[in-house]
Amino acid sequence: MFLTADDEAPHTAACFSICNCVCDAYFLSQRNQRQTSKLSTKNMHRNPSCFARGYHIRLSLEEKNNQEQGSCVTWRQYQADAREQWARHVKDTDGWLYAIQTLRNAMTAQSFLASTVLSLLTLITGKVWDILRSASNKWDRRLLIVQLLTISATMLFSANQFLQGVRLMTHAGFMFPVKNDTKVDNIMRKTESCQWLGLRSMYISLAPIAWVVGGGRAFFSSSVALILFFRQIDKKPEGLGYEEFQASYI
Repeated sequence: MFLTADDEAPHTAACFSICNCVCDAYFLSQRNQRQTSKLSTKNMHRNPSCFARGYHIRLSLEEKNNQEQGSCVTWRQYQADAREQWARHVKDTDGWLYAIQTLRNAMTAQSFLASTVLSLLTLITGKVWDILRSASNKWDRRLLIVQLLTISATMLFSANQFLQGVRLMTHAGFMFPVKNDTKVDNIMRKTESCQWLGLRSMYISLAPIAWVVGGGRAFFSSSVALILFFRQIDKKPEGLGYEEFQASYI
């Protein structure tokens, strides 16, 4: 089973929601600063958070178009296919000890990422709260609240996705020996989507953090840097023999 648009639709929609959250927060901050409607319209296309939203829309369309051609376009698709084939390999070879070790390592890594994200969010919330209490201007306080809510939304979503991945892998560990159908294969595919969304949300949270630290220019620079980074990690895998890997499903 290859990665289909239907399988990835909920996860792509979730990524759009994250980008929309940052985008709406930026627009709200502009209104709180009492910018004129003319100026807001003029600067609408300069909203850096729209870059991330546009990039992920394009990524989703590319994956959908290449899926119809039976080719791989992104690293996410490659990893999802690999996890599904790994589950089949474990069942075919009865490699239960190997499966336990692999799942344990993956669960430990994602649990560590979730705890790290929550710890960072706690520290950031404390710092921003101190700044918020000392702010005397009403519009500055509202802007800080919007920024804090944006950071919290992206980082909490990231931690939740990491924990959901751990939950699914726990279920897979119990189901391996007793389920001979494709349920475990589908669960392992979902774990890749959870990990991808967790990491992607964690990366996106860097933009509103830069917004708090350095203002609008830092927000713009970090958003552009994130798009360039995403293009590198999302590109088609090279030199990994995907054609032979793909043929093994037939």
